[in-house]
Amino acid sequence: MIELDVRRKEFREPNGQVRTLFEGLRLSLGQEDHSVAVCGRSGSGKTTLLRILAGLDTAFEGRYVFRGQELGLRAAPMARHRAAHIGYITQRFDLLTDRHVLDNVAMAAQDRRRSRRRQRALSALAAVGLEGYGGKDVRRLSGGEAQRVAIARAVVGRPDLVLADEPTGSLDEGTETEILELFADLRERGTRFVIATHSETVSSWCARSLRIEGRALRD
Repeated sequence: MIELDVRRKEFREPNGQVRTLFEGLRLSLGQEDHSVAVCGRSGSGKTTLLRILAGLDTAFEGRYVFRGQELGLRAAPMARHRAAHIGYITQRFDLLTDRHVLDNVAMAAQDRRRSRRRQRALSALAAVGLEGYGGKDVRRLSGGEAQRVAIARAVVGRPDLVLADEPTGSLDEGTETEILELFADLRERGTRFVIATHSETVSSWCARSLRIEGRALRD
């Protein structure tokens, strides 16, 4: 499904110093890899790897093959790839506070017709246990509810792959369990996950666990 070869990826620190983040990093994901954890210490590059997979970071030497098609490392084709195939859950959820819950989800639905975008958003909210939440102010949501909205937004376009960056990092143990149960339900429906995480619980839940060490990725 995915073949990623990052021969070299550099990163500029806040002080202006440039360091090599990845060198010879290779990632191969097959159809059987329905849930993959990416682990590693803080600053090892977990978020950067997800951004590369999402097509949000193309400033690296290498190649990226998705379902047998090599993707050009340019902004426009990557944006089309992301819209068609990828759902992305960021660490901070990145919900629009001036929009209600339904609008936050509907804006990610891949349909020109407003009525269909709305219906898909309502279905996605129901799938994550938030039926009836469409009109709620996102500023009044709990952490677990905001995470569920972010998940609904990620899956509303029916992506082939969901990338989740520390999806339970700010949640308590009970809410973490609820989110993993939700992921399991979505996985049963065919959604695939790559999850950057520090959580041993999340890592154990995944079918495969990888670790970034020494600028490369290891099983």
